[in-house]
Amino acid sequence: MKWFKIKSYFHSILQRLKDFHSAENLKELYHLIKGFWIEVFWVFKKGTLEHKRAIKTSLVLCTIVFIILSLALLRFTESPTFCGLCHQMDVYMESWRTSSHSHVACTDCHYEPGLLNHLKGKWVDGQVSLAYFLSGKRPPTPHAQISDASCLQCHKIEDLQKDMVYKNVVFSHEEHLGELRRGMKLRCTSCHAQLVQGVHLTVHETNCFICHYYQAGPKGEQECISCAVGSCVSCHVEPKGDIKVKGWNFNHQKYIARGVECERCHVNVVQGDGHVPEGKCLQCHNEPEILATQYPPQFMHKKHVTDTKIECADCHTQIRHEIGPILTMVHSPTVCDKCHSKEMHLAPGDFYRGSGGIGVPDSPSLMYTTNVDCTACHRKEGERQAALYTTKYVERAMGESCVACHGEGFDEALKQWQVFLSKAKNETSQRLSNVQAILQEAEKDQARSPEFKKAQNLLNEARHNYNFVHLGKGAHNIEYAFKLLNVANNRTEQALAALDRNYKLKEFKTEMTCTSLCHIGIEKRTVPFNDVKFSHETHVLTKKMKCMDCHSSRENHGKTFLKNCNACHHGEKIKKVKCEDCHISVKRLVQGKGGIGVKERPSSKLDVVECIECHRGVPAKKKDTLDAIKKRCIECHDQSYGEMLTRWKKSSEGLLTKLAPKIEKVREEIRRIEIRGGHTFVYRKPFGEAELNYNLAKKGNGVHNPEYTEELLEFANNRLDEAIKQLAKRK
Repeated sequence: MKWFKIKSYFHSILQRLKDFHSAENLKELYHLIKGFWIEVFWVFKKGTLEHKRAIKTSLVLCTIVFIILSLALLRFTESPTFCGLCHQMDVYMESWRTSSHSHVACTDCHYEPGLLNHLKGKWVDGQVSLAYFLSGKRPPTPHAQISDASCLQCHKIEDLQKDMVYKNVVFSHEEHLGELRRGMKLRCTSCHAQLVQGVHLTVHETNCFICHYYQAGPKGEQECISCAVGSCVSCHVEPKGDIKVKGWNFNHQKYIARGVECERCHVNVVQGDGHVPEGKCLQCHNEPEILATQYPPQFMHKKHVTDTKIECADCHTQIRHEIGPILTMVHSPTVCDKCHSKEMHLAPGDFYRGSGGIGVPDSPSLMYTTNVDCTACHRKEGERQAALYTTKYVERAMGESCVACHGEGFDEALKQWQVFLSKAKNETSQRLSNVQAILQEAEKDQARSPEFKKAQNLLNEARHNYNFVHLGKGAHNIEYAFKLLNVANNRTEQALAALDRNYKLKEFKTEMTCTSLCHIGIEKRTVPFNDVKFSHETHVLTKKMKCMDCHSSRENHGKTFLKNCNACHHGEKIKKVKCEDCHISVKRLVQGKGGIGVKERPSSKLDVVECIECHRGVPAKKKDTLDAIKKRCIECHDQSYGEMLTRWKKSSEGLLTKLAPKIEKVREEIRRIEIRGGHTFVYRKPFGEAELNYNLAKKGNGVHNPEYTEELLEFANNRLDEAIKQLAKRK
C-alpha cells in the first residue's frame, strides 16, 4: 500500500510539472513533494526495522570489500609496474631492475621513513598523477628527491664509518657526510646519482672531480694541486707490484720509498675548470628578481645541493682527472712564449719523444713514456720550476733530480753520458769532416754522376742525425742518441762505398750496456740480496759474470730471476762459501739469538752437527725432502727421532699459520691509517717486533730450534694482540 502511495505521489508531481502555470500550482507541487518524502521516510523506516540484521551484514561486507580493494589498489600504486606506466620512466625502471637495489620497492627510497611521510607522499603523488591524467599532458623528466633517512634504513651509520676503496681511491663517508665540504653540507645523493645511463643510483667520478679540482692549483683558492685534498695519497692507494707502461714494467714502490712526488711524473692530470657558463640559470629559472641578483656560492650550494638535489654537472662544466699527454713547450701551461719563441725547444722536445731521426725507428725516452715532464729534471731542489727563475744551476739541478728519483749514484750516470756522448760526437764530427773533404775532391770529376749524388745524400743524412743529437741534447734520450750516431757513421761509410766500389765497409755499433746507460759503477757495489750482502765486484769483475746471468732482459727490466745462490754454490762449489753466509736466518735460529723479547736459547745441535750431515743432497745439487732428512735422524738416533722431526715441523708451521692472518690484518690497518695521514708509531712498534720474530722463525725453519721458535712466535702473538687492542681503541 505504501509503495502504491509513493508511486501515486511521483506521477502527480510529474503531471504538475508539465502543467505548471501559476503560484497556486506551485503550492500544490510543494505539498505533493512533501508528502512524497514523508511516505519514502516511513517506507525506509519500516524496512530498516524489519531487515535490520541483513542491512548490518551487508554494510560490514561492503566495508571489508572496500578495505581490501583499497589496500590492493594502494599496493599496486606502490609497485614498480605502476611506477613504470609512464613512458619516460622506462630508462629508470630498466636500470633499477639490473641494479643492486632491484629487491627494494620504489617507495622505500622515494618516500621518507614513517607512516605520515608515506601517506603524505601518496597524497601528493596521487594529486600530480590525477592532474596529468585529466589534463592529458605528458609529465616532464622526473627529478627525484631522496632523503638520507631513506638510505639509512638499510645502510647503517656504523658501516659508513669505515674507509672503503672505490676504483683504487680510499673514501671516507664520515668525512664527506659528517662535516662541511668546501662550505657545503652533502647528502647521499650528492655522490650517488643517476648520471650514468643504464646504472641506477651509482657513484660517478664527475661530482668528485668538480668538488676536488674546481679552482685548484696556484691560481685557485690554495697553492696546492687540489683545494679540497692535501695530496694524491689522500685519495689514491699506493700502487702495488708491476704495471705495464708502453710495454715496459714499472714499479712505484721504490720511488715512493724515496719520497718522489707524484707530480714529478703525473703532470697535466686535470683537464677542464668546472666553470658555470653564462645563461645556465635560464635553464630552470625565469624570474627577473632571481636572475638579477648575485648570490654567494654558499647560498647557491645550500639551495641546489643540500636542500634540493641538483646534479653538479647541471651547472658546472666537466672536469676530467686522468693521466693526460705529456706537456711540451708548445702547449705547456707555463707561459714561456711571453719571452721565448715557441720554436725554442723544438729539437729537445722531438729528441725526447724519439722522433725525427733518419734510419732509426721512433724511440721515445723511457721517461717520456712514463710522462716525466721537462721541469721534473730542469729544477733546483726545493723549487717547483727552476727554469722559470734561473738557468745558472740547471746542470747541478739535473744531477740532483736524478738522485731524487733514482737514488744515490745516479747523478754519475748523467756525467758519464755526457762523457760518452762528447767522445762519440767528436768522432762522428771528425768522420763527417773527412768524408766532406773526400766528396769535395771527388766533385771535380764525378759531380754529375749518380754515385756522387747518392754519396751526397748519404752524407746529408749523416749530418742530419749528428745535428739532431747536438741540438736535441743527447742526454734527453741517451739510447736514441747512440743509435742516431751509429747510423750517421754507417752513412758516411756507405757514402765512401758509393764513390769507390772497392771500398770495404766498416760497421759502427756503440755497445750500450746496463753499466754504461744507467747503473753506473754497479759492478763495484755490494747490494742486499735476500738475507745476504751480494758483492758485484766478486761476481762481475773477478768471475766475469754478465748482468743477464742473474737479471731479466730490458723488455722485462728490473727483475732478478735468480732466486738464490744454489745454482752456483751448491754442488762442487759448496766449500767456496759457508752455509751461514747465505742462510743467515737459519744460522741465527740455530744460535738461538736475533729475536726480540726472548732470551737467547742455542740449539743443542750448535757446533755439534754440520749442515751437510742432515742436508746430504746439497753437495749433489739435489733437493732434500722431509722424509730423506727423517731417515738421517733415525740413522744417528732411533725411530722416535723421525717422528719428533714431523712434530716439530707441524708445530712450527701451525704457529706460523695462526699468526699470518693477524700480521696481515694489522699491516692493512696501519696502511689505512697512514693513507689517511694518521700517526702509526704506537702501532708500528709492537707490529715491527712481532714481524721480526715471525720472519726469523719462518725463514730460519723452526725445526732447527723448535723451543726457541715457539718462544719467538709466542712473543710475536702477544705483541700482535696488543697492536689489535690499540687499533680497536682508536676506532
